[in-house]
Amino acid sequence: MTPKQSRSTYRAGDRKETFRDRLGSKRRTFAIIGLALFLVADVVLVGLALTANGGSSHPGTQRPIPTFGGTSSAPASPEATEEPAAAEPTERFIAAGSATVLWRATQGTCEVPAVVERSEDAGVTWAAIPTAQAFDLRVVYALTATSEDEVQLVGSAGADCTVGGFSSTDAGDTWDSSPELLSTAAYQTPAAADGSTAVVMAGQSVAAPCPAVEVLAADETRTVTACSAVLAEWDASNGSWTAIPFAGIHAVELQPEQILFAARGVTGCAGLGVLRVPGTTLTATSAPESVGCVAEADLTAPAALTSAEGVSWLWVGDTLFSSPDGGVSWGAVPA
Repeated sequence: MTPKQSRSTYRAGDRKETFRDRLGSKRRTFAIIGLALFLVADVVLVGLALTANGGSSHPGTQRPIPTFGGTSSAPASPEATEEPAAAEPTERFIAAGSATVLWRATQGTCEVPAVVERSEDAGVTWAAIPTAQAFDLRVVYALTATSEDEVQLVGSAGADCTVGGFSSTDAGDTWDSSPELLSTAAYQTPAAADGSTAVVMAGQSVAAPCPAVEVLAADETRTVTACSAVLAEWDASNGSWTAIPFAGIHAVELQPEQILFAARGVTGCAGLGVLRVPGTTLTATSAPESVGCVAEADLTAPAALTSAEGVSWLWVGDTLFSSPDGGVSWGAVPA
């Protein structure tokens, strides 16, 4: 006889439950509990495996999927962006021919020529000097004034940007080549590709007291530089620099019997503090003395300092400040 499949019509209430029935029911319950515990354990183990391999549940920190066979799945490098245009040099120079006549200049580059100006009213108004037309001046490295009409500078000129000395005795109307200035003036060379600079004195390049000189001041007998954390003077007697620690110097001027300088970060001054180092020579024991404060000076801008006949000027950014009392009190010169 061929067996047939049939649907059971059994009901629990049809007969009494036997021991075998109870045992089968418990086995099914245990089986279900065991299966549930297995699934929970499996989830835990998978999570631990992901953690051990550096996986993260945070979608923003997903790692690249590793591949094999010598290829790399590292994310592609960002696309190169256009290099920003180089900023024009902001170094500047200022020199006083008297209490009323001032000269000033930006440094310039071989591509963006320097601007030289002269003032006859103590800095209230300025007139540009046509140096580009006179001798094609491009770069200024040093600027000095020996009278109201006499000015000297070391700079680069011409299409090949050759370094030379130039001077005028008629307030800048005409200029003469003055090669002797290259053997008498002290100046800083342009920054090299690595940012380093050198100081030229008596026509010879001298290693700077630090990787990059930020300020240089010189007269007939002294050459003083300022770096990021030191003020240093060249000692010609032994061919070395004497330095004292001082950070944040923006401008330096050599005066008889002292060094006058302006610096940021001076206690009690929110702008540029004005200080002096007394003496005709800087020594390891020299100590700066606070003189005054230019509270409105821009701490982010370059500066230049000069004095004549008891009046001092500090050119900071677009503002010219003056002091009638040796740097104690300062006010902006009205433009």
